[in-house]
Amino acid sequence: MRPSIFLLSFAFLATSVQAQPPTTFSSGSTGADGPLTYAQNLGTLSFPPATLGQRVNNIYNFTTITIGAGTTVRLSGWVLNGPVYWLATGDVVLDGGVLDLSGTNGRPAGSPTQRSPNEPGPGGFSGGVGQGSVTGQNAAPGSGPGGGSGGAPTGNPAGGGGTFTGNNYLQPLIGGSGGGGAGNGGGGGAGGGAILIASSTQITVTNNAGILANGGSGYSVSGGGSGGAVRLVANTVSFTNNISGESGVNAAGGSPNGGGGIIRLEAFTETGGTGSAQTVIVSTPVSISLPTGGTSTINVTKVNNIAINANPFSFPDVTINTGSPVPVIISGVNIPPGTTGNLYIYGETTADQVIPFTLTGTLQSTAATVSVSYPSVGSRGFAKVTWTGQ
Repeated sequence: MRPSIFLLSFAFLATSVQAQPPTTFSSGSTGADGPLTYAQNLGTLSFPPATLGQRVNNIYNFTTITIGAGTTVRLSGWVLNGPVYWLATGDVVLDGGVLDLSGTNGRPAGSPTQRSPNEPGPGGFSGGVGQGSVTGQNAAPGSGPGGGSGGAPTGNPAGGGGTFTGNNYLQPLIGGSGGGGAGNGGGGGAGGGAILIASSTQITVTNNAGILANGGSGYSVSGGGSGGAVRLVANTVSFTNNISGESGVNAAGGSPNGGGGIIRLEAFTETGGTGSAQTVIVSTPVSISLPTGGTSTINVTKVNNIAINANPFSFPDVTINTGSPVPVIISGVNIPPGTTGNLYIYGETTADQVIPFTLTGTLQSTAATVSVSYPSVGSRGFAKVTWTGQ
């Protein structure tokens, strides 16, 4: 029997279903902090106000945000440790007002009390101190992952400029690094801060308003701090009637050699200028990732068994009446155990001391104790640690 062969043909209609990008953006704000409103002509005010206080990870949930003309709202790295997140359910309007999270300029040479780190924006880093008049008082590099090098005591005294080390997406959010101190005495500029402002409706910057995250200038030939980071996210972001047609958002590096930061403008509709920074990125909204583990802090908490106040930059915090070594306790929060660092002691008329330490404990609470022989003159102490996140 001859075999029979059947050929069957089938027709397939293939359809592809592609996910459509969202057409609206939500900041995720709960509105629990109510409206943040600064009226006109209030001068310079510090954030946060007493009615708000500090929050875990510096996350604030507003309904609306308004800063009127003639009012500058200052965000300081001495007050807010780490980047700042302002979320709003409604409009964010800077109508002639200024939001300032810039780093401060380097301190001049001369008085020994000027040899101390200067104020960065929140999430930014201090500039390095300049060379002192006493042998052993050397120029220091700027703080931060992109801190500029310290100037040499002879030859080339110029401090290196700070550089911005964050990525183009500004996730995670980080500020600018400090410039290096000069070999002829001047201090480096501090790095600009970092902020995310997100609105479920619109962000408007108008009438010569500004959001400033500039690096501080170095003193003389010390390094400039790098610019920080500004990320604005909303359905609509608009800039009108600002200086020289620019957006009024700036994250420029400090002179003479500080690197620029990054500005991100994310909206479905964006109008206006581009601002001043190393990089300006315009895109549709990208999802927001907020920190959850709490900010990392390192503090000197006790000297000679005397508790240090919350702001260690008053002078003096402690009076020591002995030439013998005394214990100094350094405490960390959200810093991995095993992290190493240095305690720097800058005396008025004595050589600098650099005392190493290693933190022990848990991620949530670490500590180290070192012995310090303090000079019989005024001095300032600063703890500094560096670690790599896992």
